[in-house]
Amino acid sequence: MPGPNDAISADFTVGQDNAREGAASADWVQLSDPTLGLSLSYPPDWTADGPVVATQFSAGAQCRSVRIVDFEPPADSGAAAPLEHSFVQVCGRPVATGVSLDAYMQETYGESLARRFAQTDLNGTPAYRSRGQGTSLVIYARSGTGLVQVVAGVTAAPEHEALRRAQVERILGGLTLS
Repeated sequence: MPGPNDAISADFTVGQDNAREGAASADWVQLSDPTLGLSLSYPPDWTADGPVVATQFSAGAQCRSVRIVDFEPPADSGAAAPLEHSFVQVCGRPVATGVSLDAYMQETYGESLARRFAQTDLNGTPAYRSRGQGTSLVIYARSGTGLVQVVAGVTAAPEHEALRRAQVERILGGLTLS
């Protein structure tokens, strides 16, 4: 079950057109996964992968992600060396028929739900979005195949931050769940 440590958040704009330079391009790559019930587009210099960030929800879930690494420290730098990367990760889990997103969120987060999450719309799908400011965002939604957790983050040098944030916002703005 997800818990309070899943609720890191940011001031990302979700589901709105973003006109920042470099955020939109006709040559973006399409990623579709019918098992997860997701479809999204991402920049051609990003890569598609499996999980990139561990959450309690992602343990035992099927995950797909898109990401770009701007700087990866040398292997002998130690655990505290900063990784500069941006990503969108979508993890899905099947749930029992009739289990609603609202019931799942209330059972998981209890009395802290309203403080940690706000109800929102993820491109036409009812969702919960983490509150607050930061470098990452967590969204929960229900797809036709089960519950979905979306984690998006930007950790970038100042010269890359605006572009990476715009790219992540565009990816989120085009993410559809079926």
